[in-house]
Amino acid sequence: MSVASFFAQLHWIDWAVLALYFAFTLVVGLYFVRRASSSTQEFFVSGRNLPWWLAGTSMVATSFSVDTPLVVTGWVRTQGIQRNWIWWCLAIGGMLAAFVFAQLWRRSEVMTDVELTELRYSGRPAAALRGIRAVYMTLYANCLTMAWVTLAMVKVFGAVFDIGPLTATLFAAGLTLAYAMLAGLWGVVVTDLVQFALATVGAVVLAVFVVDAVGGLDAMVAQLHVAGHGDALAFLPPLDAAQSGSVWDGPLGWSGTALATFLVLITIQWWANKNADGGAVVIQRMAASKDERAAVLATLWFQIANYALRPWPWILVALASLLLYPDIADPEMAYPRAMVDFLPVGLLGLMLASLVAAFMSTLTSFINLSAAYLVNDLYRPFLVRDRSERHYVTAGRLASGLALAVGITISFFADSISQLFLLLLTLGAGIGLVYIARWFWWRVNAWSEIAAMIASAGIGFALGMSPKWGGPTFPFAAKVTLNLIGSTIVWVSVTFLTPPVAMEKLVEFYRRVRPPGWWGPVRDVAGDVAPSPGGLRYGVRMWVLSVVFVYAALFGSGKLLLLEWGWGLALAAVAIVTGWVLFRQLARERLAALF
Repeated sequence: MSVASFFAQLHWIDWAVLALYFAFTLVVGLYFVRRASSSTQEFFVSGRNLPWWLAGTSMVATSFSVDTPLVVTGWVRTQGIQRNWIWWCLAIGGMLAAFVFAQLWRRSEVMTDVELTELRYSGRPAAALRGIRAVYMTLYANCLTMAWVTLAMVKVFGAVFDIGPLTATLFAAGLTLAYAMLAGLWGVVVTDLVQFALATVGAVVLAVFVVDAVGGLDAMVAQLHVAGHGDALAFLPPLDAAQSGSVWDGPLGWSGTALATFLVLITIQWWANKNADGGAVVIQRMAASKDERAAVLATLWFQIANYALRPWPWILVALASLLLYPDIADPEMAYPRAMVDFLPVGLLGLMLASLVAAFMSTLTSFINLSAAYLVNDLYRPFLVRDRSERHYVTAGRLASGLALAVGITISFFADSISQLFLLLLTLGAGIGLVYIARWFWWRVNAWSEIAAMIASAGIGFALGMSPKWGGPTFPFAAKVTLNLIGSTIVWVSVTFLTPPVAMEKLVEFYRRVRPPGWWGPVRDVAGDVAPSPGGLRYGVRMWVLSVVFVYAALFGSGKLLLLEWGWGLALAAVAIVTGWVLFRQLARERLAALF
């Protein structure tokens, strides 16, 4: 394809919008390059000086990439709105992170979640765990995420431009890598602010045009019922056992076993996964926040924006696409196809810029985090010690390229974003409980985490490969449950079969972090230690209140958009009341802190 024919695929106004965004990212990258190069603290955690609104918005922007609207569209098209519970359930754990774990992470003053291992545990097992987890988290969590984000960008470029996967990948990933290597976390969070605004505006604009193309909201709802897609509007799976089939039947444990999977998601999945106490990218922003209060508010804002504000524009586009593209082969491609078919000149460029921004935001975050793991938790403590800060920043930039190369390689062997996401959840289904327990129970040691990590990955892989007890058609809910049970038995057994952490290390950790829970023997040795502000009871109370608020806001707004006025108004009222109580409590804390 000639250069002229390539540029002819978009109007010059659309190209101008894209060029403005790329120019902005270049300016930001160059502006922060000197500051990011000064130290690893600046490059990886922004000097621990982020205000809550910037840290929280960066969390939101990172969690939304170009893959998000595509995978939500695929889920809604194949199994209805209810399918979104696979990520909606994580709001429960997210709010727990906001009111219980955020202040603990900020108080620990670690640079990465992996660094906590040598603060919490002692001896060679702690050092071994830190190095192993640095590689494990980079290859397992980060590279898988980078793979599906890259795959989504390739799908969008394939829908808009007539270019192959290799060209699309090299262009998008190359630009993002250069930016991530220049600016560090400062550049990432500043552009995240613009990305959040762009992505929100773009998603809403597309929803308006696409819903209008089917005659408006009332016509869309009516036509979905006529076309036999009425079940797609349900927020909950069928709770009648006669309708939902036998307990573990059906592909992915959903289409034939909606009830079983739903129960697993709301009772197990939100605390059993690897993000049980915050999640690596979120923890990095907590650590970068200027103080504990900022970390709490940032995480709370992230959860509200992520679950209560963002989903419905994507879901409306997905519902309308059932009428517009009833026979599309790849359900995830309905979203970019709707962009091309229904957005006018200028707005198509804006939408492309928002998706490119979302892609760059998420990819740069995981590139930066992977570099932090490889440099802060492997290279610096174990391989090359006592070098200058600039040396380690340079090493971080080289590690960025290495991690991205692995992620891109994985993307070439995948064709479904959803399958990569489910693989990540399955492999990590047995490690969440030990991540929670290490904050509340003094007896957990480094061997506990090592055992949980190996058992969860091993059982998850076996369930995915076994022709009898696993494989691609084995129910997702069954995989999660079996992995959780098996991994928990392994790591709890290992905990009691291995010696506890040295008391000196436990006392040091307790005095620094002041964790709640079962720390009796350590508390006795530590002596008088100022209690954690608020305490566990306060955190749990705020957690329950915030969970009610976020789900009432999510479902209330959805019901109103789908013209179900009774439920919509009732849930909106619950959201207003709980939101007011939440705000009043946080405002009272702020006032008390001044005196």
